[in-house]
Amino acid sequence: MKNRTISDSLKPTFENVTREFITNTLYKILFSDELPNFKFDFREDEAITFIEKTLQDYRNQFRDESFIKELEDEHKRIVQAIKQRFNDNITQPVMIISNYKKFFELLRQFYERDIELYFLRTKMTGFPVYEKDNCFEQIWLRATPDDFNSPEEFLTKQVDMIRDRTLEKYDKETYLGKLDFLDDNIICIKNGIAKTWDENSREFEITIYDKKYYNNMELFDRPHCTLPLIRYGIYEKDGKKVCYIGSVQNKSQSLADKELYERQDINKKLNRKKYKVNSEVPEEYKDKVESKSILALSLFIDILNKEGITEIEIPCMYVLDYEYHEKISKKLLEDFNKNWTKDRKKRSPLMYREKTYYLERNYNKQDLISEIKTEGMIRKFERVLYHYPNGKIISYPGEVDSFFHFSIPVVKCEKEIKGDILIELYRLINERYKEIER
Repeated sequence: MKNRTISDSLKPTFENVTREFITNTLYKILFSDELPNFKFDFREDEAITFIEKTLQDYRNQFRDESFIKELEDEHKRIVQAIKQRFNDNITQPVMIISNYKKFFELLRQFYERDIELYFLRTKMTGFPVYEKDNCFEQIWLRATPDDFNSPEEFLTKQVDMIRDRTLEKYDKETYLGKLDFLDDNIICIKNGIAKTWDENSREFEITIYDKKYYNNMELFDRPHCTLPLIRYGIYEKDGKKVCYIGSVQNKSQSLADKELYERQDINKKLNRKKYKVNSEVPEEYKDKVESKSILALSLFIDILNKEGITEIEIPCMYVLDYEYHEKISKKLLEDFNKNWTKDRKKRSPLMYREKTYYLERNYNKQDLISEIKTEGMIRKFERVLYHYPNGKIISYPGEVDSFFHFSIPVVKCEKEIKGDILIELYRLINERYKEIER
């Protein structure tokens, strides 16, 4: 943590985490118009006493009577909300906390590693308050119905995943080799860091570089294309590592970047050749499944395979996701209409075009996003299992829990994979791991 600073009040201590969560985050989760709202059911009387004392201690720091009165009103609402008893008619989700000390300690552990990843991702020297807020407010976007019933287990899994080092050998971009099916252009991989609002804390990035420019390090942005990002986490269950894949998404691009990349030869080439992945694949496995996603997932699964990870789980029921995107969408439109006056549109036409593109890509997309994260994810992985016929489905979401569970046993030879392009990717990974073992 050399040359990196964090104020004493933001350091990952139990006292700081409980104070910040109780005096800041709790009110926003319960009542904010901008965040998805849910209730808390603290099952221990001691937890309610602890929260009330923390709120009182916080008020005691201030001298301004009008500010104290404002805080008292806020804190009264919090205490009323957490003392409420719930019945079956409740419309908002309820998070049941059976062990408040464990809950806050696990949140502290997650936050501690989140701080480290923030510095690694941004290369910033100071830790901002908003990143703490993001961590405490947004980690719940990853929760399924099961997680709301046992948030301590949810946080234990999140801590295990954010601390996992399985793929740290790829924290720096790693050259894999030349792609025969893509005219010997260069493929590289990187174990990236996601944002707090993303489905997991780590993301696997796959980049294909134009071979003519790959070695030209003087270029700020070497011509390349990216495959969909795989947001994932790895944790241990019953003595075995399990990979949790939260999303498979195209990297977000500005309009300017999109137009630049579309003009580059490497992107045109990939868009022409990617359909070879569909060769001989039955129609039912091609419907609404993007070829680039299959390329990315196949390569990622080959790496998991080499790491001895055969169990995979896909969350398919995010409790807060729909409301989150609904509220973001509303605020996006409000801000856009407020900021883009006729005069400003004339003064900044390029920026206006860029912001309009962003609005079109993100406004009112909650139904589409919900479909992508449920049926869309299941379709992608059923397709993956077509290419790895030794794999088997363990359970669909709703049968045992909120996850799609399947396993793909360690691939012993190329014949265990269907599809020439996916076999080519497997060979690259195979060679890479032979080099590691040497």
